[in-house]
Amino acid sequence: MSHYDVNELVRSIVIDTLGIPTDLYSTDLVFSADLGLESLDLLDIFFRIECTAPVILSVEKCGRYLQGAVPDTEFCDARGIISGRGMEQLTTVMPQLDAVRWDGKLTLDRMLAEMTIGNLISMVENLLAEGQAAHA
Repeated sequence: MSHYDVNELVRSIVIDTLGIPTDLYSTDLVFSADLGLESLDLLDIFFRIECTAPVILSVEKCGRYLQGAVPDTEFCDARGIISGRGMEQLTTVMPQLDAVRWDGKLTLDRMLAEMTIGNLISMVENLLAEGQAAHA
C-alpha cells in the first residue's frame, strides 16, 4: 500500500468540498442520496484527491474500476442498463448495492451516484497500489 492515509485524505476532502459537519461524516454515506452530490462536486473531489496523492481520477477511470474485467458488451445493454453479470461485478466493489432492487434499473449514468465514501476510499487505495506496482 502507500504511505498515504487514504481514509483521512478522503474524509478531509469530502468534508471540505461538501461542507458537511465532521460529526455527520461516515464512510457509509452515499454520494447522491445522502450528500446530494452532483457530478461537478464529484469532479471537484476527484481533482482535490489528485492534487494530494499520486493518483489520477476521472469518471472514466472510476467506471473502469467499477466495471472490473467484465467486457463492455457484457456489463450493460445498448441502453446503458447494467446486466446481471455487471451487477455481480458491481456488488463486489460496491457491496452496499441491493442487486434485487436495482435489477434491470441501474444505469451507467446512475452507477457513480450510488457510490459511498467507503467505495471511493477503496478505489483510491486500489489505484495507489496499482501505481506502486507499475513503478516497482
